[in-house]
Amino acid sequence: MNRFAWDLRYDDPIQIPGAFYSGSGPKGPLAPPGDYQVKLTVGSKSQTAPLHLAIDPRTKGQEAGLQKQLTLTMQVTDRISQLHQAVNEIRDLRSQIQNLHKRFGDDQRLKPALSAADDLEHKISEVEQKLIQVNMKGSEANLAFPDMLNERFDTFSHVIEYSDKEPTTPQLDVFQMLSTQLDEQLKKWTQLKNEDLPKVSDLIKQANLPALIITQPKKT
Repeated sequence: MNRFAWDLRYDDPIQIPGAFYSGSGPKGPLAPPGDYQVKLTVGSKSQTAPLHLAIDPRTKGQEAGLQKQLTLTMQVTDRISQLHQAVNEIRDLRSQIQNLHKRFGDDQRLKPALSAADDLEHKISEVEQKLIQVNMKGSEANLAFPDMLNERFDTFSHVIEYSDKEPTTPQLDVFQMLSTQLDEQLKKWTQLKNEDLPKVSDLIKQANLPALIITQPKKT
């Protein structure tokens, strides 16, 4: 008999490889009580079966609040995915720039193109440092360095799940504040991708170097 253990969660947000968290890190939203369908597919054949998640008796009468909680946690998960995708893109782009230096850094004829790439790396690093605490390598870093948006969203997502009730007005206000701050940084990153990156990439291609590209996320 084959078994699959479901942790009662929706899909996790996009992850940042190697990111450190003092806790368990970002997880998908908890599924609220209700009726679900389980689907098993093997080859071209599929089977479904009903699944009922019973409500905790201690939270009886809180069904509407739990649905509102799910709505908020879904929104938080989406925002975390957007943040993580931006960080992954930034780090991939930085890796491409560093590889250019390793391969062609000694060629003085390529100095203008590589210098332009360095300027771009500096700009994207400024955005990255607002999105995530880049010095977070272990638990002691929580005391030495301030939380950035990534860590604040992660903490916020766990705080929401501590309760079995409708999100409070202060919690909704915090989410709005974090979202506004995230939008500001994502706007900067988008501008760098759409304006600065093409200019730098053109210089690099004119020097017959590999172009800088933004890798699209893999669809799951």
